[in-house]
Amino acid sequence: MDNSIDANMIIRCCELAAHASGHTAPNPLVGSVITQGTGEIVGEGYHPHAGAPHAEIFALRAAGHRARGGTLYVNLEPCNHTGRTPPCSEAVIQAGIRRVVIGW
Repeated sequence: MDNSIDANMIIRCCELAAHASGHTAPNPLVGSVITQGTGEIVGEGYHPHAGAPHAEIFALRAAGHRARGGTLYVNLEPCNHTGRTPPCSEAVIQAGIRRVVIGW
């Protein structure tokens, strides 16, 4: 995989996350992008406010069946616990995402 694509997609995650600036406390700002092939974006999302679905869920919904076999980019690791929302990690697995790239 081309590292420049990975870097550009993480930058896009941060741009998406910024849309919710000032609205997510106590949660962090998170954006997510799903790609296919060599970087075709098939879904994007961000976490709009505390209690709402997380960025990965919005990106998975936007991608629909095109998420299967794709790459998920997210600027913070997908959660693996149940709180106000179910674990994103389980949704990522169920969607058939092949690769996950987490911001650095």
